[in-house]
Parts: sequence; structure tokens; C-alpha cells
Amino acid sequence: MSAVKTVVRTTGRVLAGLWASTVALLARAFDFVEVWALDAKRAQYGMAVVRILLGFTVLGSALTEFGTRNYTWGPGAAWTGQLQYPTSSFSVLWPFSLIREAARTDAGITTVMLLLMLCAFLFMIGYRTRLVMFPLFVLWVGFVNINLFVQNQSDNLTRIAFIALIFSGLSERWSLDARRRARTADRGGSLLRRAWNFQPVLPAWASNLMHNSAVVVIGVQICFVYAAGGLFKAGGQPWQAGIAVYAPLQTMEFGTWPILSDLITRWGPMVAVGTIGTVLIQTAFPLMLMRRFTRVIALIVIMSFHAAIGVMMGLPWFSMGMIALDAIFISDRSWAGLETRWQRARAALRPEQTLSR
Repeated sequence: MSAVKTVVRTTGRVLAGLWASTVALLARAFDFVEVWALDAKRAQYGMAVVRILLGFTVLGSALTEFGTRNYTWGPGAAWTGQLQYPTSSFSVLWPFSLIREAARTDAGITTVMLLLMLCAFLFMIGYRTRLVMFPLFVLWVGFVNINLFVQNQSDNLTRIAFIALIFSGLSERWSLDARRRARTADRGGSLLRRAWNFQPVLPAWASNLMHNSAVVVIGVQICFVYAAGGLFKAGGQPWQAGIAVYAPLQTMEFGTWPILSDLITRWGPMVAVGTIGTVLIQTAFPLMLMRRFTRVIALIVIMSFHAAIGVMMGLPWFSMGMIALDAIFISDRSWAGLETRWQRARAALRPEQTLSR
């Protein structure tokens, strides 16, 4: 009996120790999440870059397609059947349906695109961002869903990102709103006056929680896109054979630089490395974010991949949209260091400019 009692006591101590360790681990994890979510806004510089590049993407897309707006998006796009019988759920959902109705006339689609470009520019420079992003969201989602035949996957992803961005403080850095906040920091006033001056109107913990939640949502969405895309590619025979990169570069639709495409695809091992490396990096992307060294490698490779798509396949705005969202994974320390070096470079040039005058 004494042996049994000893075993029972020993087992009880082990279980008690495991329980105490588990509780302590959960408590530390909870403290970490609480501090990370509530104490400060994370990825402020990254979100600013997202704002700037997304605004530039929308502005660039509208500018490059403005010349063919009537045929691609306006009444001349009746050949698609999208104006009469829309297949997109957004095109029949108010207020996005207003954009489709406006696209039925030349003046209407011209007005939509001009307003879209204006909102995109204001969003890019961070002017009254809270007010601008609502009409920008309606205009952009309604616009890209007029004609589904000319959409790309970054349009869908940016639509999802815009919903999360509404809850974020994406103008805390590198914006006219941030300059206004610094200039009016010593002014009081009513709630509306503080909001107009981009001053805090919510408790810090609430504002931080909404911003950081938006960061998590966008980051998780990007990880899902890359991991799912990598796994989908891994199941395809051209990707398994290491030749998938070759095919699109040799087509008329995507081989926009035939000589450059021939130069890149001439060497078989380069095609194989590009094909298989794409699958591996995309699939492992979420795991590679866990360490700084592997995160740097993943971001360099994935951004280079998108840059190559933009140049080689003639999809600059698709690539710019993806690179914009990838910027959220670059730490604030890296962006702040870049800002410091830029300011030092400008300061170093000022004496020379003064003397030259």
C-alpha cells in the first residue's frame, strides 16, 4: 500500500506541476496578446506604405484605362452583358449598384473615373483619410465589378483589405493628416473639432485594438492567399515538372517583352528554379514570417516575384497591389531607419543648396 500511495503522490505532484506550468504559460501568452493589442498601434509605417501604394495602384489603374473607359467600363461594354445581367453580387448591391447604373452613359462612367482618381490621390497623400476612404471604397468596388472580364485577383484582395483598413490608423505616418495632428496638438475643442483635426477621439486602448486587429486581418489574409496559392500550384503538373514559368512568358497575352522572355526562359535550370522556388516560398510563407532572417528572405523573394510579374507579364497594377499589402510585414524599426537615413540625406544636401544660391 505504501508503494501505491507513493505512486499516487508522485503522480499528483507531476500533474499539479504540469497544470501550474500550463496556467503560467497561458497567463504569459495572454499578457503578451494584451500588451501587443492594446498598448500601442503596430505596423504604423507599414500601414502608411499600404495606404500610399494602394492609392497609387487605384490611381494608376484608372489613369491607364481612362482612354478606353467607354469600351471597357462604359456603355460600349454592353458586349460583356455585365451591365444588363451582372454576375457580380456587388453590382446589384446598393450603393455599388449606383456605379453600374452610372456606367450606362459616357458622362456617367467619365464622372465615376474622375471621382475615383480624385479619391485615390487624396487617399494616397493621406488627406482627410477617414472621410475619403468611404467614397473610395464604394467607387473602387463598384468600378472593378462593372466588368468581371478585366478583373484580376489583386482587385479582390484589395477589396477585402479596404474593409479592414477602415478600422485602422493608416494615416498615423507619412500623411497630411499626421502633419495636421502635430500642428493642432495643443488645441482642444469639441469631439467633431478634434476629429476634424485628426486628434484622438476614442480611448487609446480602443483605437489601438481596432488598428491592430486590422493589421492581423490583413496579415492573415495575405498568408492564406500565398499558402493556398502555393498548395494549389503544387498539385499542377507544370509546376511539378518545373516548367510552369515558361508557358505564360511565351504567350501573346502575357509575353509583353518577347526578347526578354526568350532571354529568361532560354536556360532550363533558371526556369526550374523560378517555378519550384515560387511554390516553396508561397507555401512556406506563413512559417517564414516567424523569424526575422527567414522573413527578410521571404519578403525579398515574394516582392521580386511580383515585380517580375509586373514587368514581364504586363500586370503592373496587380503587382503593385500585392507589394502594397506585403509591406505590412516589414517592421516599423526598418521603416523608421529608412526615414532617418532619408532625413539625414536631405539635411546633408541643404548646406550645399544654400551655398549654391
